[in-house]
Amino acid sequence: MTHPMSDHPEPEPPTRILVVDDEPLQRQALVDVLRLEGYEATGCETAGQALQQDLASIDLLVTDLQMPDIDGIELIRRAQERHPDLPAILVTAHASIESAVDAMRSGAVDYVPKPFRLSTMISTVERALALQRLRRRNSQLQQEIRRQFDELLVVNQELDAFAARLSHDLRGPVANMRGILQLVAEEHGAALSAEMAELVRAGVRSGDTALKMVRDLLDFARLGNRELTLEPVALGPLVEQARSDVRALHPPQGCCVQLHPLPTVLGHAGLLHQVFVNLLGNGVKYSAARPHPEVTVRAGPVGPDGLVRVLVEDNGVGFDPALASRLFRPFQRLHTTGSFTGEGMGLANVKRIVERHGGTVTAEGRPGEGAVFTVALRPA
Repeated sequence: MTHPMSDHPEPEPPTRILVVDDEPLQRQALVDVLRLEGYEATGCETAGQALQQDLASIDLLVTDLQMPDIDGIELIRRAQERHPDLPAILVTAHASIESAVDAMRSGAVDYVPKPFRLSTMISTVERALALQRLRRRNSQLQQEIRRQFDELLVVNQELDAFAARLSHDLRGPVANMRGILQLVAEEHGAALSAEMAELVRAGVRSGDTALKMVRDLLDFARLGNRELTLEPVALGPLVEQARSDVRALHPPQGCCVQLHPLPTVLGHAGLLHQVFVNLLGNGVKYSAARPHPEVTVRAGPVGPDGLVRVLVEDNGVGFDPALASRLFRPFQRLHTTGSFTGEGMGLANVKRIVERHGGTVTAEGRPGEGAVFTVALRPA
C-alpha cells in the first residue's frame, strides 16, 4: 500500500548555538534559557574546547571575552577563519565605546555587557540570527546573480558568433549584387532611360551602404565584450549621410526629414551611422501613411548624467506606451507584419550599440500621435 506524499514542508532543523564561558553557573543558565526558547544550545568551558566542536553546524557563537586559555576575540577570529559566515556575540565585563569597537573589529555582530539580563541576551541573539539569515539570503542572491550573469555572457558570446557568421555570409551575395548593378551601369548605361539609369546607380549606392553596414556589424560582433575605441564624431554630417542612405533604401514617400544642429559625441562612426539609419528608417516607415509625414532630428538638453541627448521625432502611428519596453527586444514588433515590413531587429541593434557606447536610448509615444526616440551619448 502506498502512502500519498504529505503537502506539509519538512520541519526546519533547530538553530544551534554554542555558548563559551568559563563561569559554570552563568554558562549553564544561558544554555538552559536558550533551550527553553527552542534553540539547541551547547556549552563549552574554554575556547580550546569550542574549537574542537563541529563549527560548520553552529548557527551562532556566544563567547565571553575574558577566558583563561584564549580570549573571546581570538576565539571569534579562529572560528571565522574556518567558517567566515559564522556570526558571533561577544560578552564582556568591560563595556565601553572602545570595547564595542574591538568587538565589531573582531568579527562579532553584536556585544553584550556584563552583568546582563537574560531577556537582553535573548533579544540580542534574535537580532544576530535575523542578521545571519539576511546575510545568507544575500549570499544566495549574489550567487544567483553571478550564475545568471555567466549565462548571459555565454548567450551574448553565442549571439556575437552568430552575428559574425551572418555578416560574413551576407558579404558575398551583397557584393555580387552590387557588382552586377555596377556592370549594368558601365556596359549598358547609355542604352538605359534616365530614370532606369538613376535606379541602377541608386542600387549601386545602396550596395555600397549595405556592404559598409555588414563590415561594421562584423566588426561589432568581433568586439565581443571588449571596450569600444571611441573618437569624436560630429553627428551633423553623420546623420546627414544616414538621411541620404535612408532615402536610397526606402522608396520615395514624400516624408520630410528635417535635421537641426547636432553635437559632437564620443563614438564609433560606423556603429552610430547604423543607429541613425535605423531610427530614421523607422520614423519614415511608420509616418508614411500620414498626410504630411515628417521626421525631425534635433539636440536635446544635457542631462544630469552629463550625456548629450539627440531626439528623433516622427508624426507616425505611434505605439501604446505600456509596450515601450518591448520595442528594443530582438524580433519584437508592436504592429502587424501586414501593415509594416521588417523583422523587429533594428531597434534591438540600436539599443545594444548605444549601450556599448555607455549611453541610453528610450522611446515615448502614443497611438496616433507619433513617437520620440531619445539617444543619450557621451559628449566629445
